[in-house]
Amino acid sequence: MSIPSGNIKKIHLLYLLFFLLIVYLVMNTGIFSDDYEAMVRAKSEDFRNILIPSGNFYYADTPVLNYTHYLWYRFISIDNQTIINVLKISYILLAFCLSAQFFKIFVKEPLALLISFIFIFFPSHDSTVYMFMNQYLTLSFAFYLYAYYLAHRGKLLFAFLSGMIASFMSYGSTPIALSLCLLFVLSKKYKQAAIIVVPNIIYSSFFIIITTIAKIGHPRVLETLNASTLVKQFVLQVATFLDATCGPSMWLKIFYSFSQLSLLSFIIGIFVVIGCYGIIRRYSARYDPRLVISLAVLLITSLFMFAVTGRYPQLCFGLGNRVSIYGALLFAYLIVLMPGPKKNRAVLLSLLLFTIVGGSDHWKSWSCHQQAVISNIRENKGLRNYKYTAGNNDIRVIFVSGNQFSKYGPISNIEFFSENWVPTHICRLLFGRLLPTGTINKRFKYEDGYLIDPKYNNRIKVDGYINVYDSEKNELLRVDAGSIKSYIESLPSDKRHWVQFLDLKRMNQIILKLMPRLDYAI
Repeated sequence: MSIPSGNIKKIHLLYLLFFLLIVYLVMNTGIFSDDYEAMVRAKSEDFRNILIPSGNFYYADTPVLNYTHYLWYRFISIDNQTIINVLKISYILLAFCLSAQFFKIFVKEPLALLISFIFIFFPSHDSTVYMFMNQYLTLSFAFYLYAYYLAHRGKLLFAFLSGMIASFMSYGSTPIALSLCLLFVLSKKYKQAAIIVVPNIIYSSFFIIITTIAKIGHPRVLETLNASTLVKQFVLQVATFLDATCGPSMWLKIFYSFSQLSLLSFIIGIFVVIGCYGIIRRYSARYDPRLVISLAVLLITSLFMFAVTGRYPQLCFGLGNRVSIYGALLFAYLIVLMPGPKKNRAVLLSLLLFTIVGGSDHWKSWSCHQQAVISNIRENKGLRNYKYTAGNNDIRVIFVSGNQFSKYGPISNIEFFSENWVPTHICRLLFGRLLPTGTINKRFKYEDGYLIDPKYNNRIKVDGYINVYDSEKNELLRVDAGSIKSYIESLPSDKRHWVQFLDLKRMNQIILKLMPRLDYAI
């Protein structure tokens, strides 16, 4: 049965409008955190070793990323957005199209496009869209969803290849493989189920061999794993997931997103809401129970996977919020097809869409601010002319204060100078040489002649004074030992979670019991 040409034109127009929206949202959102480290590594490495890597290379445990991401860091510039814009936009557009093909199996194409968009841009995991390095999770999902679509269409070889790409792109791909395999099993399509899961079995075997036997890459399992620890970690995962996706953290993100909106984005947001309301008013569909079950299994198995690692609580803010992407697929499907009055669904979608647009403005604004700070560092004579020699006993770390995180309302959101490696790698990229830099913030303590970072349990002996670069004032300071405590106390506090704004001793005790390493933050 042929599709009327008028409908085809409308679908093409809808694709174009979504494409333009994605370009607007992703463009000029910049580079962040680990991106700087990857840039330094890629630019200092022999390019032939990147093209044909061997041994313990940068993405040894996820080798596909060597070509989708690491190779391109060689050409990305710290102060030129062109290449990073092209890459980030291209990957998100690709993920959007591949995911939409999957949902076309279950709903009409306009609804499939809307579900795909909401899934990719769901506000709880915006770092998987706007941070280049974190886009690997979005792409892994997209290629696995497309593998299902291909297998559903009987293109088994291409489905297998797409599954291999998805698996070898992310060490977190197993829950996706298992849930999509289950979806075929529930339909009694066992050959297709095998095509979906076998690539991940191959990858899982590869991952275990290189991390435990060859000692290459990073094992991601708790060092002391037992039933009690696993239960505690799973409870933590469930609680933090609910908070990050539909609890206080998500509602705070929605509320403060409106303060991030520019006038242009607000106007665009209005048109986006009108367009999406047109889709849900014209098209409707009932939930497919097999798909709901499979996506629920995806969520549960992902929570179990992160419980085993013990390192990744579900967060709504910061670059670590990438892990909440596993629940976004289910949420996007449930919200877009939500039964009941369509006006209720439209209100919820409107809140999400304005949050998405406001979040994009926030990332753009913070990227622009980072570029201004980086420009200050480049022009600062004290930093540019700072001299030391490897054999000099008077080598002193330059501690960088200020600009630790972006501010999303009162909440500290996107990391910048909060970790030591960021100023180190930025200085390396700017000056072409290593400067002994670190970070200093309010979590630090000065005791018995040592500067202590409780997050990493680092102790640095202080001999008379420390050098501090105040990135807010663009000044290189000398802080005498007797003034270090008062200087640390003068630094602003960074609240990463709403719990930190409340004096809830019992809740803090529960959090520390589940994850003791958060002691420095509470």
